Amino acid sequence: SRPLVLMAQHQILSLPTVRVDNATSSRAITTHLLDEHGLRRLAFLGNPDGSPDVEDRWRGFTDAHTALGIAPPRSPIPEGLEIAHGHRAGLDILSDRYRPDGIVCANDELALGVLSAARELGVDVPGDIAVTGWDDIALATHAHPPLTTVHQPARELGARTATMLIERINAARPARDGEVVVLETTPVYRRSCGCDPPVPTGTTTNQPEHRPV
Repeated sequence: SRPLVLMAQHQILSLPTVRVDNATSSRAITTHLLDEHGLRRLAFLGNPDGSPDVEDRWRGFTDAHTALGIAPPRSPIPEGLEIAHGHRAGLDILSDRYRPDGIVCANDELALGVLSAARELGVDVPGDIAVTGWDDIALATHAHPPLTTVHQPARELGARTATMLIERINAARPARDGEVVVLETTPVYRRSCGCDPPVPTGTTTNQPEHRPV
C-alpha cells in the first residue's frame, strides 16, 4: 500500500496524522472576550462543514461559553474563508440593529473582510464590536486595527507532514498506526479585541500577557 500521512485533518482509519490544536486556543480566545472584556453576544463566523479545523474552532468557541455558564449561539454563521466572504457577511452582521458585540472569525481573511465592512459602515473596532481571526498571517499585524488572532506554526505543520511521509516512503521509519502529532497554537491579543499594547506572538505559553483597555 502507498504511504499516507494526513495533514490538518481528523484522523481517519488510524492513518498517521499531523495537525494543530484548534480547540484549545479557540476556547482561550473566546474566554478572553467573555471573561476579560465582558462581552456577552458573540458570533462565530465560518462554516464547520467540510473543514476539520473550523469544526474544532467552533467547538472551542462553544466550550468557552459553556465553561462560563453562558449560552452560546445555536449555530455559527456559515460563510466561506476568503476576504470577500468576510466583507459580505460583515456588512450584514454590522447593519443589524441587534448585532453582536464580538465576532470570532474562523480565519484571518474573514476577519480582514469584517474590518473592511466596519470601516465602510463607520462601526468602530473595538469600540463598538470586537473582531478576532485565526492564523496570524502577515497582514494581521498591519490591519486597522491590528488583529487579535491565533498563531499557528504553518511551516512546521507542512514540514512535519513532509518529513513523516518521506520517512515512510524510504522505510527509514516504520509506520505506527494511530500516530498523531498535534502542534501548539498561541493566541495573540492585539487592538481589534480591545487589548493595548499589541502582544507579540510567543511560543512558551498558550495565553500571552495582555491588558484590556
